[in-house]
Amino acid sequence: MSRFKLIVALFIFLPNFIFSQDVKEYTNVKTATSEVKVPGKWETLNTMDDSGQTYLKNNDGVIIAIAQNPKKAYPFFNSKKSAYENVKLFYTWDSDYRKEMKSKTDKIQENAKSEYVIWKYNDGKLDNVFLFGTVKDNFLNLLVYTDKWTEAEKISFLENLYKLNK
Repeated sequence: MSRFKLIVALFIFLPNFIFSQDVKEYTNVKTATSEVKVPGKWETLNTMDDSGQTYLKNNDGVIIAIAQNPKKAYPFFNSKKSAYENVKLFYTWDSDYRKEMKSKTDKIQENAKSEYVIWKYNDGKLDNVFLFGTVKDNFLNLLVYTDKWTEAEKISFLENLYKLNK
């Protein structure tokens, strides 16, 4: 009889166990053009009026920033160039500005197929690691600022965040 109860219990509880997924928590960030979905729980710190970047912080103290703005709003944008060529122009435009401000910049990697560039500059305290990419008619600007993650972890987070919102 106890074997019968075990089988019945398995038929009742096993489907719930198999099909129940850990519900992943997301934070939605409203940008100038739409919303960006960020895995995990993030608290909004502030939004910069000039760049549209919204800064967020998680419980571990990791700071990220997100902006999504129309491509045509930028002075370097060229409608005759490909999305990826425009992303590279975005990187050049912003990294040149950082160099003018005496910051050290470095291109980390680029991906023509996925249309993004990952780069960093150091603000004198920490590396600011960016992913500049494209989503339809917008540029997506993603930033990680922390000493709690390695550079590889920052890059992985940015790539996953970009893929989630591409």
